[in-house]
Amino acid sequence: MAPTPSSDAVADDAPATAGFYHALSPRVLLAGGAARWPLILGWLLSLGASLWLGVLQLYGGWYGFEVKAGELTFLLSIYPPLTISTLWVLCFGYAWGASLAYLTTFMVGLLSGLSLGWAMVFGLANPLGLLVMALVYQQVRVSFLPRSVAALMFFVSISFVSGIASATGSFIWSYYNKLSALGAFQAWQGWWAGNFLQTVTTCAPLLYLFAPAVLRWRERHWPSRMSEARYRWVWLAALSSLAGVIAFLWLSFVLADRSVMAMPGAAEQQWQQRALLYRDSARSVYWVMSVLLFAMVFLGYRFLTQRTRQLHQSAARLAQQRDLALRRQQEAETARNALHQLNVELAARIHEVEGLQVQLREQASRDPLTGLHNRRYLHQQLPVLLQAAQQQQRRLCVLLLDLDHFKQVNDRHGHAVGDAVLRLFAAELAAIVAPGDLLVRYGGEEFLLVMPAADEARVAQLLPQLQAALDSSQLRVDSGALVPLAFSAGVTFGSGRQDSEDDLLLQADAALYQAKAAGRRTWRVYQP
Repeated sequence: MAPTPSSDAVADDAPATAGFYHALSPRVLLAGGAARWPLILGWLLSLGASLWLGVLQLYGGWYGFEVKAGELTFLLSIYPPLTISTLWVLCFGYAWGASLAYLTTFMVGLLSGLSLGWAMVFGLANPLGLLVMALVYQQVRVSFLPRSVAALMFFVSISFVSGIASATGSFIWSYYNKLSALGAFQAWQGWWAGNFLQTVTTCAPLLYLFAPAVLRWRERHWPSRMSEARYRWVWLAALSSLAGVIAFLWLSFVLADRSVMAMPGAAEQQWQQRALLYRDSARSVYWVMSVLLFAMVFLGYRFLTQRTRQLHQSAARLAQQRDLALRRQQEAETARNALHQLNVELAARIHEVEGLQVQLREQASRDPLTGLHNRRYLHQQLPVLLQAAQQQQRRLCVLLLDLDHFKQVNDRHGHAVGDAVLRLFAAELAAIVAPGDLLVRYGGEEFLLVMPAADEARVAQLLPQLQAALDSSQLRVDSGALVPLAFSAGVTFGSGRQDSEDDLLLQADAALYQAKAAGRRTWRVYQP
C-alpha cells in the first residue's frame, strides 16, 4: 500500500478539505444555487461583527497594553476583526477576508478622526498583511490547519511576517496624529506584536476546531482541486517577506534611536531610561530575529522540499508519458506490421480469387467434354466479330458442322463411345482452325466454326481436309470394329451488311439442312 501523506504534505491535486489554500472566486455568487445564500449571510454577519468589534476596540481602549516577558516590555494592541478576516482568507480566499479587513479598518480610521483620503489608505494596512499570508500559503503548499507541529510552526512564522507587513498602518496613524518618535515606536511595536500574538492565539485554535467542518461544507458545494503552483509569484511572496524583515530591522533601530534622542534632559535617571530603552529594543530585535531566522529556514526548507517533490513528480509524469508513447509506438508498429501482413495476405487472396474467377469464367464458357468453348461464349464473341467484319466491309464465314448418324453410334456402341467420337471430332477441328477463328460446341453433335478472314476457297480446302482426317482416324471399340466418322456442314458468308447474329446462325443451319438432305457427308453454302 502507498504511504498516506501527512497533513502538511505537498499535494497538487489535494482537495480544499485537506487545508491547502485554494481561493473560492466570488463569481460563485453569480452561478446560482442554494449554497450561496448561507455564504452571503455568513459574510454579512462577519462584516457586522467586525464593524461592531472595531468600534468596541476603538472606544474600549484595546490598544497600548503593556505586557512584560521577563525583562522585556511589549506594547500590544488587540484588534478582534483581524481574527475574523484571517479565517475568511484561509478558508475561502483573499478576496473574502481582505474586503472585511479593509471595510473595518477604513471605518476605524474614520471614527479615529482620519480624513477620508487617509482613512482609505489606512484601510489597506491589514489587507496588506493578509496578502502576504495568502501569497505564501498559495505558493508553498503547506496546510494551514495546525494538525501537526510542522504546520503549526509554519503558521506561527507566517503570522509573524503578516503582522509586520500590516504594521505599516501604524505610521499613517502616527503621522496623522503627529506622535513623537517614542509614540510612533510604541504604536508600531504594539501593532505588529498584537497582530502576531492575536493571530496565533485565536486563529490557530479556531482553525483546528472548526475549519475542517467549514471546508467540508465548502467542498460539498464547490468542489475544487489544487492547480500547479506558478513560481513567478513565489518570488513576490519571498521578496515581500524579505522586505518586511528588512523594514522591521530598520524601523526597530531608527524608531528606538529617535525615541532615545527625543528624551529631554541629561540627568543620570534619564540616561538610565535611555539605556533601558536601548536594551529593550535590542532584546526585542534579538528575539524577533530568532523567530524570523527560524521562519526563513523553515520556509526555505518547505519550499525546497516542495519544489524537489514536484520535480520528481514531473519527472515521473514525463517518464510515464515517455513509456506510454513508446508503448503506443510499439503497438502502432505492431499494428502496422500486422496490417502489412494482412495486406499481403489480402493481395494474395485477391489474386487467388481473380484466378478462380478467371477459371470460373473459363469453365462457364467451355464445354467440359470436348474442352471447346460453349454456346454461351459464342453469343459473347459472335456479335464482336460480326461488328468488326461490318466495319471492315468484309464477309464473315460461319460453318455449322454435324456428325452424321451420331445417334446410331450411341445406340450401337453406348454413350462412352459417343463421347469418344465427340472428343475426336473436336480435336480434329481444333487442329485445322487458324488463329483468330472461333470454334465452339454448338450443342449435341453440332459444332460451329467462325472464320473472320475465310473465303470459299479456304472452305473448299478445309472441309475435305477435315473429312480425310476423320477417315484416317482409327477409333475402335471393344469388339474391334471401326466406328465410321463423317459429317455434314452448312456454310454462310452472310447475305448483306445488316446481317445479325441470329441471321448468320439461321443461314448456316439452313445450309446444313440442305447438306443433310443431299445425302450427308457433304456441305452446302447458303444461297439467299
